[in-house]
Amino acid sequence: MSFSPDQIVEQLDQAKNLAYTDASTYPQVLRQILNFVTSPESKIQLWCVQFLKESFVENKIANHSDKVDLAIDSLDSLVFLSNIPNLHIFKHVISISSVIYRLVFRYVAENDGCNPIWSKLTELKNSLVNKFQSNFPLEASDNEEFDLFRNIDTKIELVKFMMLVIDYQSKSTVINGSSSNGSVSPPPNTFSLNNVTTTHSLIKYSNMEYEAVNLLDLLLKTFSNNVIVAPLITATLNHFIIIMKRKPQYVTKILNMVENYDTNAKFQSNYQSLEEFKLAKKYVDRIFRVFLFHILRNNLVPTNYQNTLNKKMNQLVERGNDIRKKNIFVINEPNIRKRKFDGFLNPTKKIKTLDYKNLYCLNDINSDLNNFDLTSVPQHILTQMVVTALKKASVNKVTKALEIISERYTDAILGPGVAIKKEDADEDDDDDDVGENYNPETVYTLPPPTDLSFQEKKEHISIIIKNFFKLANNPNGISPEEEKVGDAEEGINKELTKTAINSWKKDSWLVLLTRLATRGMRSAVLQEDEDNEAEKSPDAKANEEMSDMIRTAIFDYFLDNIHSRIDLIIEWLNEEWYSEKVFNEEIQIRKAKAQKAVKQEASDDAIVDTPPVETAKVETPIYNKWAGKVLDSMIPFLEPNDRKIFIRLLSDLPYLNEDLVGRIKSLCLDPVRIKIGFLSLQFLIMYRPPVKDVCLKILTQLSESDQDDLREEAKKLLAKYSV
Repeated sequence: MSFSPDQIVEQLDQAKNLAYTDASTYPQVLRQILNFVTSPESKIQLWCVQFLKESFVENKIANHSDKVDLAIDSLDSLVFLSNIPNLHIFKHVISISSVIYRLVFRYVAENDGCNPIWSKLTELKNSLVNKFQSNFPLEASDNEEFDLFRNIDTKIELVKFMMLVIDYQSKSTVINGSSSNGSVSPPPNTFSLNNVTTTHSLIKYSNMEYEAVNLLDLLLKTFSNNVIVAPLITATLNHFIIIMKRKPQYVTKILNMVENYDTNAKFQSNYQSLEEFKLAKKYVDRIFRVFLFHILRNNLVPTNYQNTLNKKMNQLVERGNDIRKKNIFVINEPNIRKRKFDGFLNPTKKIKTLDYKNLYCLNDINSDLNNFDLTSVPQHILTQMVVTALKKASVNKVTKALEIISERYTDAILGPGVAIKKEDADEDDDDDDVGENYNPETVYTLPPPTDLSFQEKKEHISIIIKNFFKLANNPNGISPEEEKVGDAEEGINKELTKTAINSWKKDSWLVLLTRLATRGMRSAVLQEDEDNEAEKSPDAKANEEMSDMIRTAIFDYFLDNIHSRIDLIIEWLNEEWYSEKVFNEEIQIRKAKAQKAVKQEASDDAIVDTPPVETAKVETPIYNKWAGKVLDSMIPFLEPNDRKIFIRLLSDLPYLNEDLVGRIKSLCLDPVRIKIGFLSLQFLIMYRPPVKDVCLKILTQLSESDQDDLREEAKKLLAKYSV
């Protein structure tokens, strides 16, 4: 008897619950679950990889020796999963492999002769590292530049893994960390080649260090691209700080790159707007400035580099100060150059109009070049132009072009366009006949308005949003034309204004726009399935999508100027939380009352005193989602002097949970912004008691870090507030 994927997942859930309930069964359960990894069903594979992540990354396995044994047993499964083209599975595999690599590498270092284990670990490492320059698990496109900006999240995860491999496969020392007798010891609580005997038969020093150098060179290639991929550059530089501290042998390579890197020499990508390119330059300059400040302050720079790097840092500081004084989007930068486009501007495989012009058009369909009449060019010149163009074009590009045209041709043959039938105009439309049919006793009523389609509703919402943001950009909140209202209309306008809002202020547009999103389009119509679980009706889903259009517009408006619009975002999120809480609370009360009425009817005694209606905890998923997006957008770009703004946001958010507070952890891990992270946690512990336990949990995790300053600061706060 074969089981469906849902039935198998249900059985796996039962096994997982058993392992969580009885820790002694955990190893046996995990080994049994590994047998399901090779299942062809992606649902089962995803469940298995999530369980492995919970086991290793989230430390569900208490016993260390069991964890090492299970890590070794999981190697084959991870190698298999690392080659499955599924984005979620692959990202989980990278996270798990970072933990597995540490455990198994140490095991092999302490137990020479484990050839099969070492071979499997090497296979897993190579499987992941070799995918860094590709877009796995996504398919490669025909355009190398486009691929640079795809799948960034996965590449950042791979950067973390590659940095771990570099750290483990090379010797560690600390710059200026010599002991009194002149010997140099590796940093405490770390593992590297220093901990491996030089006579080890499998972990050979020369091979390990050669691989580490090659991986470092591969990561440095990120900076040699002629376009700016800001998230990848930021992640790589942050890890380079740790590498420079532990691996002085690589300092020269990294500093040579830093010296030569200049955002002004980079091209604007064809997949970036001008505004996106300017922001990318700004934030990459900022991360380089922070990086230089940190390594110079902590004496990580050799003396022969200090002068040039000080000059570079001063140059970046001046550039940053100049940008702060002006609006980055208004500044005209004539030196910005766009990268030569290597792809096709019109790669669609379906044509709108059935003609040869659209069949063969691969450039911009609106380009004036398409209207050029080639018949006016002499045939011998035209032939020479075609031959020259074919010689210059790459084989891959010509093949891709022919593939697109072939697909268009096939689509046109199999599915020809339907001609639209035009109605004949009425010929008997004569205004002179109107008088004959006139009847003064007839009451004329207008026909009911036609229902708008969902697409039309979205278009109207877009117009409303644009009009509100025009008000936002007007310093007075109202246009000059509206101020010149005649005396005849003044009384009516005043009454209408009172109906809508008592007095129009500069930020009144935000009140109306947020309430339109949170209250105006919220539907209370619910459908109940057989299990009595409320599901959203189609109209409710459509309204929520339109509400999200408004939320996205407000969110994007905030991103344009985070520092000066923090009040706006606080007001919006407070309205979002309040409206959602009241709405969901009302639904819970109604549902509880209905259940209570049913119980009373079913009871033999009709007259019985029943306890008051109790409702469960009211969830606010929409607020949680957008509050998380706000934090995710702010945290990567916070500077050390932004701590007041960030703490202000944390203090005024109406609700915080473990997921939202957990985002602060990344600030603590950043050597430059560590103070913001710990100040924020300290503030929440002192002034927001509901999240105190969550903050202490984060501090406990940080107290186990291998970074000395991070560990000491976490332990100090734990000792002060854990009582």
